[in-house]
Amino acid sequence: MGRGSRIKICSVAVLLLLAPQTAFAEEWWKDSFATEGSSPCDNNDSRVTFTDKSVEMWEVGCTLDKVQKLKGLDAVVLDMTCSDDENSVEKRRALLLKLEDNKILRYPEYQVLQRCSELEAKKPNP
Repeated sequence: MGRGSRIKICSVAVLLLLAPQTAFAEEWWKDSFATEGSSPCDNNDSRVTFTDKSVEMWEVGCTLDKVQKLKGLDAVVLDMTCSDDENSVEKRRALLLKLEDNKILRYPEYQVLQRCSELEAKKPNP
């Protein structure tokens, strides 16, 4: 086996090893959520939206400084710099853990959050 073939095989192996780890954490937590069982997300003060660069909550906006994936778990740790309407700035850290029923547990608030799309689907029809 030539050197070129070994390099190609190693490159593919590295991509296969890295792909599942990067894919799982970037999909499940990036969305809009509200407290489990609450009213639909429009005008819901428990609404929180997670993106790859920010976290938006009622009267608080945060910039993500670092996202750490926890190996072997569907969980991420978010290090954030947050500010509120009064312009106070603070560092925060949150753990998001994916639950089996497509909800997430947010710690240290110890809140179970449900996707806004699922809350909208359960909204009663008039």
